[in-house]
Amino acid sequence: MIQKIPSWSSVRSTWASMKKTIPRAIRLIFTYTPGYTICSIILVLILGILPLATLYIMKLIVDTVTAGIVSPDKNLIIQELTILLVAAAVLTLASTSGRALSSYITEVQSMIMNDRISDLIHSQSLKMDLSYYENAEYHNTLHRAQMNGPSRPGKVVQDIVQIAQNGISIVAVGSFILSFSPFAGLVLIGASLPAVGLKIWYSHRIYDLSLSQTEMERKSNYYHQVLTFSGYANELRLFHSGGFFRKKYSSLRLSIRYARLALSRSRFIWDTLTQGIITVAVFGSFMVIAFSTIKGETTLGNMVVFFSGFQMCTGYIQSIFTSLNALYEDHLFLTNLFDFFDLKPAISSPDNPVSLPVSIQEGIFMSGVNFSYPGTQKMVLSDVSIRLPKGSVTAFVGENGAGKSSLIKLLCRLYLPDAGSISVDKIPLEKVDPEEWQKKISIMFQDYVRYQLTARENIWIADTSQDLGTKEIENAAQESGADNFIRKLPEQYNSLLGRYFTRGQELSTGQWQKVALARTFFRNAEIVILDEPASSLDALAEAEIFNRFKEIIKGKTAILISHRFSTVMMADYIYVLKDGKIIEEGTHSHLLAMNGQYSRMYHAQVDRYNG
Repeated sequence: MIQKIPSWSSVRSTWASMKKTIPRAIRLIFTYTPGYTICSIILVLILGILPLATLYIMKLIVDTVTAGIVSPDKNLIIQELTILLVAAAVLTLASTSGRALSSYITEVQSMIMNDRISDLIHSQSLKMDLSYYENAEYHNTLHRAQMNGPSRPGKVVQDIVQIAQNGISIVAVGSFILSFSPFAGLVLIGASLPAVGLKIWYSHRIYDLSLSQTEMERKSNYYHQVLTFSGYANELRLFHSGGFFRKKYSSLRLSIRYARLALSRSRFIWDTLTQGIITVAVFGSFMVIAFSTIKGETTLGNMVVFFSGFQMCTGYIQSIFTSLNALYEDHLFLTNLFDFFDLKPAISSPDNPVSLPVSIQEGIFMSGVNFSYPGTQKMVLSDVSIRLPKGSVTAFVGENGAGKSSLIKLLCRLYLPDAGSISVDKIPLEKVDPEEWQKKISIMFQDYVRYQLTARENIWIADTSQDLGTKEIENAAQESGADNFIRKLPEQYNSLLGRYFTRGQELSTGQWQKVALARTFFRNAEIVILDEPASSLDALAEAEIFNRFKEIIKGKTAILISHRFSTVMMADYIYVLKDGKIIEEGTHSHLLAMNGQYSRMYHAQVDRYNG
């Protein structure tokens, strides 16, 4: 695709943007690696001056050797030459050691910054609302930040160090060269400009290509996960669908590769042409000074120094502009990183949050709530009003897609309602710090997580403020029925669960659900929410847990979502949802007597057991 040359307004806009992103990146570097950054600055000064000293020593060596050829006192010349050679060796060793030390410092900085930026990405990701995770553009932004963000601040420092070091060197060596030929400066800059323009042009092309391929990269990563992650292994083999995903992956990678290679081929051709211009300039200038030497207008040492210095300055100029170009490229990718860092969650603590009572006194109230998921038009909940009294057990019942889980997410303040209000003890939740509210809630989602951690950590992770060795972890496992099989594992509560890591112990689906239940019980919260808590439990396990359920949640407010009426029946009050609306509510016996939706669902399940 042919792209237009950037306009002057575009250049000014880019420069204005760079004035924000580059200083921001530098502040990050100084924040996390101040000592290494100061060392880099000192090395820049030293390594910038050393080329001039080396070049001058080279001139003296050549002139000394030339003089020695015709000198009658060879011993004196040899002594002078020996001193000069030792000085040259010392300078060479200093340059080599300095570059090695600079590389080491750069590597350390890069590793530290990679880890620090990754941690900042994790922190920012945790702050974002759940709605962001269901937005494709958010995932594109996150992918760009993850792909390029961690390494870019370190590269900014490298680029600035290179620019400074080469700048010092070109001033030092260039002034020496200009003393021979002022015209050489114009030749140096003129020969380098085409290569500079080319590099900036292709940096923009590379960035645009990276943006356009973000979705393709994410898709190929997804297909790779399908082919390699254990969660997909059973169906891939049973359905023999692996070939389909391999083709999808290969096709995407081929498209990505072709686009990148086309750009690389074009860049290779133009690189060759611009380097040809530089080569003509270098050797043309050398031819002029060589002729001048032959005519006796300058010394052989001056000729060698001029040629070497001219080549060095050409390299410095190219390196400076290469680093400037890299800085421009870093700026483009840093924009992605900072765009991600600058995302603001919709759900955040108000400026002057109202504190909740230590213990809920009345209960939770939802009035006239409407809700649709961000980016969609479909109303998931419509004019929903419910009452959850303190210490009660309330159940939500309905067909799949009725809005039960969405209702729970609103109660947990993972989403904001489009209209209506949710309050606790008559305090609107929007006036409360979300974190303070969520500390009062313990929940087991229908799609609970199977953490590849030890059994103890799997339960403890629900409340990491407690001690990992607390007895309450085992108490919670006993309440959920997980203690029985955990005791039989090789290292009991210290056994690693899952097969992702070495020595991991895989559990059955029902056992994983008991661990998730234990996690919910371990979090000593006032509100306990269980979304399909018995979906993978056998009848005996379900009976064992829910026979003690009232005792387990004594004094707490509980919410149940279940398709099993053996679970629902224990609720004090039941709401029946259909198409996002509450169509029935009451006790179990009251709803049966109504002969409505609840009664039909109940009998559809119970009558199968009664024949």
